[in-house]
Amino acid sequence: MNSSDGRLVQTAVIGGPNSGRAIILPADADELTRWRKRHPAYTYWCGTQLGGCGNELSDRLYRDKVCHFAHRPHTSCHRTATGAASADHLFIKDDLAAWAGRNRLKGRAVARNLGSGPGDAVDFRVGTTRQQHVRFQFSRLAHAEWQQARRRLSSESATLDWVFGPGTAQPETMEELYDEYGYLLRFRFETHGAVRRIRLRAEDPRQSTDWVPLDACAMTPAGLRVPGVEPRRRSGAGPAAEAGDGRGAAPVRRSREEQVLALREALVSAARFRTRPTWEALARTAGSDLLGLSVPDCVGLLVAVERTGGGEGSPLLSALIRTGESDPPAYVGNVVAAVGCGTPATAAVLKRWCQREADRAFAVHGVPSRTAPPRLPLTADGQLVPQHSAEPAQHQTIVHVQGGPVRQSTARPKPESKGHVGVPLLRDTEIRHALRSARQRRGPRPRYAAALMARAEEALTRLPEPQRTELVAEMATTRRWLDSRPDTPARKPRKSRRAKKAGDAKRTAATKKLDQKQKTRRGKKTKNPLHGARPLPGVGDGGPKKRPK
Repeated sequence: MNSSDGRLVQTAVIGGPNSGRAIILPADADELTRWRKRHPAYTYWCGTQLGGCGNELSDRLYRDKVCHFAHRPHTSCHRTATGAASADHLFIKDDLAAWAGRNRLKGRAVARNLGSGPGDAVDFRVGTTRQQHVRFQFSRLAHAEWQQARRRLSSESATLDWVFGPGTAQPETMEELYDEYGYLLRFRFETHGAVRRIRLRAEDPRQSTDWVPLDACAMTPAGLRVPGVEPRRRSGAGPAAEAGDGRGAAPVRRSREEQVLALREALVSAARFRTRPTWEALARTAGSDLLGLSVPDCVGLLVAVERTGGGEGSPLLSALIRTGESDPPAYVGNVVAAVGCGTPATAAVLKRWCQREADRAFAVHGVPSRTAPPRLPLTADGQLVPQHSAEPAQHQTIVHVQGGPVRQSTARPKPESKGHVGVPLLRDTEIRHALRSARQRRGPRPRYAAALMARAEEALTRLPEPQRTELVAEMATTRRWLDSRPDTPARKPRKSRRAKKAGDAKRTAATKKLDQKQKTRRGKKTKNPLHGARPLPGVGDGGPKKRPK
């Protein structure tokens, strides 16, 4: 048997059940034969550091299938990870130990079990007193758990770098690191014979550096550095830097003009990366002296930011700020009123208005930039102006012809495609909010919402991220709502792509066959039975011949 659930066991440890020397068994029979000749005394174990049972394994050689390790008969093992990547936390410990030796670093690597297995994370610490700390994250970690762990580790270390494996960083975590550093550190592994080697790179929303081996990286006084990127973190920003400078040190106070310029730069950078930071994330980027400001001081600072550059009609950068629940803070409404954009009456109106302004900021400051959608106007009582009232008036041209003037409208007619009847022509960025309001609309809601879903399918191909992801989530909610209602029109079952191609091919073949029959029928002429025969006497003559007198 291979394992308790029948999966192939590809990794093991050498020498004993508690060993940390990992191996990937060669999958090819000839390679395994050569491996046996080179290492005849090796014994292989389902190691405890792999989450295994600790029993001895045998290497099975096959010519007709993949070679693998196998447990002895009647062995019970509940090891969950058995593939080639299941020993990566042990391979990285070997890489880090060798790298530290070559660079004369006093470093130590330790694997951590965070709840799902012994290889959830690997901590690498350099130094003796105020150690520098690098954590390699193998398992997916919730954003709140990451923040809590980061605060704890920062208080214990001089510098802290977090390197994430494939799919382990939450979007909120990535956003926070983009705000603070400008990039995110990633790692992956490449297989080389019986072992795997780590590769690292730095990436941001627009580009990434090349994957490099550990030997190309350096441990500096500021932390782990990957070639091709420089940290964007400001002096004194971030929990790690605060811990290194002393937790009791007061932040340096700057002039109001310096604070305004730094805050505006941080907001423009967030719009360029298409992120919406919290005030704490902005303070880590623009300066920690912003953390102690009162709400009136924050409002005054943001109003000054909006009045610095940009010009009339520019997106309101303050609308990018969000709370931990992804809602705009209440004081942003005061900023909106102070700059003359109106006073949102409710928190829902403020959220909808800020979502549009965030889309406008992403469009103007994003790379590449695009045409920004119009701003949502507010009524005198703080409500959103209905869409039909917000449309510009149609221009009319007076054409003088004989018999009197004729009015011609320059507005193009709005065609209604099949399946969209009764749905106004919404902009792509407005469809998500229209779907949400359709579920609360009176009257034939399912029919209207189904028509909106068709519009949303078309808009998906035109929307950039993150608007596309938000629209997909709203469509999924609307689809579940439609499916739960008894008055929803029945949907035709969607055919798979293969079935659709087969049906199209069948219809095309039937059409060709029918055309061929019609051509054959037109080409055949009725045969004349007398064709080529001599006429009988008297047949075909004009009349009886006259006898000679």
